Amino acid sequence: MADRSPVRRIITSAARDSLKPLGLAQRGRSRVWIDDHGWWLGVVAFTPPWGAGSGLHVGAMWLWHDVDHLAFNTDAIRVGSEPFRTEGQFAPLALELGRQAAAHVTALRETFPALPNVARYLMSRPVRRGFFWFAPDRDAVTTWVARAVESCRTKLGLDHAPIAIS
Repeated sequence: MADRSPVRRIITSAARDSLKPLGLAQRGRSRVWIDDHGWWLGVVAFTPPWGAGSGLHVGAMWLWHDVDHLAFNTDAIRVGSEPFRTEGQFAPLALELGRQAAAHVTALRETFPALPNVARYLMSRPVRRGFFWFAPDRDAVTTWVARAVESCRTKLGLDHAPIAIS
């Protein structure tokens, strides 16, 4: 059955043009695209507003949180709602949202290429004692992260991926 929603069709087309070449995968038929790095995900959500149109939310999800739903553990960008009036008016707005999403996905990849980069980022945030990046035993942390990531990937229905966290 063809999708009759012009907003969904336009957003999907714009996302395919900007995100698919970067290797992101659409989550089912949703407005969510995933950039899978094994132990973390880049998450792009073309957020549905209250009315017709779309906004954009891009961020990183740390898979060691071991949950069964997508989450934004760090935000790269939030763009408010772009209204849909006509296909001609909305199509260029959707293309711009796609370009912004691609730029922020690239920035996330550059910011978080390895776990030590994430640890530095998290340690630069306000102090929240008790999290793993304060643990002195690197091997124990690595083992814990690997188990939690694999469990989270299973809960999210993601394929097994080798976890290179160093």
